[in-house]
Amino acid sequence: MPSPITWTETVPVRSSDLTPHGTASMPALCVYLQEAAGHHADALGVSMRDLREKEQAWVLSHMYLHLDRLPQENETVAVETWPSGLDGLHATREFVLSVDDTEMGRATSRWFVIDTERRRPVRPPRLLYDLDMPDRPRPLRQAFDDLPTPDRTDHETTWTARYHDLDLNRHVNSVRYLEWALGTLPDALLDAHRCTGLALQFRAEATAGTPVHTTAQVDTADDGPAARHALHHAETDDLLAAARTTWAPRD
Repeated sequence: MPSPITWTETVPVRSSDLTPHGTASMPALCVYLQEAAGHHADALGVSMRDLREKEQAWVLSHMYLHLDRLPQENETVAVETWPSGLDGLHATREFVLSVDDTEMGRATSRWFVIDTERRRPVRPPRLLYDLDMPDRPRPLRQAFDDLPTPDRTDHETTWTARYHDLDLNRHVNSVRYLEWALGTLPDALLDAHRCTGLALQFRAEATAGTPVHTTAQVDTADDGPAARHALHHAETDDLLAAARTTWAPRD
């Protein structure tokens, strides 16, 4: 039986996923996307487990997420995902999030495969080149460009990567970068606003013990604040990740 080229799974919003306002947090939603992508990759025969046998691993390069609203406590989120193309060494994947058959968010992402010994990109698995990609538009028409970093520092924090921040590749999980970026913003902004959009770009890996300096620039817009985020190695100043978030006042 052929593997489904489009994959859908449902995720109940757990109490541990909630913010103080009773809505799913942005890191929790990104976990939902990663889990759905991983389960679909497993069904297609290109999972992390399959790649590890070849000393390879998937690495997320970019993620863009736009939300009409945030799912709430006791709701169930349906995550639909599908591979959408190959561009050189990169593979793209799309997502649509729904609650009760009503679309409430959409995302697009770009990934590449690395040789885990040499830490260098390699061509994606041959299986992906043989797939008939779904003939449907991308839910977000987003170019995977370099994200701008802050021009000034309005807020800053320094974190240290710990053992439990690491993933199967033994580098800091992408969701942890997001938590650190959001954790740099003041509580007053987070309490008064909901996140409507997120862009993430990962530039370099961090491992256990890495000191990570996060900075944020927050600008006022008519529809709510917009923030630029940067995460640098606190000792070498190498850029590890960049992010952009948009916010709207809570209802």
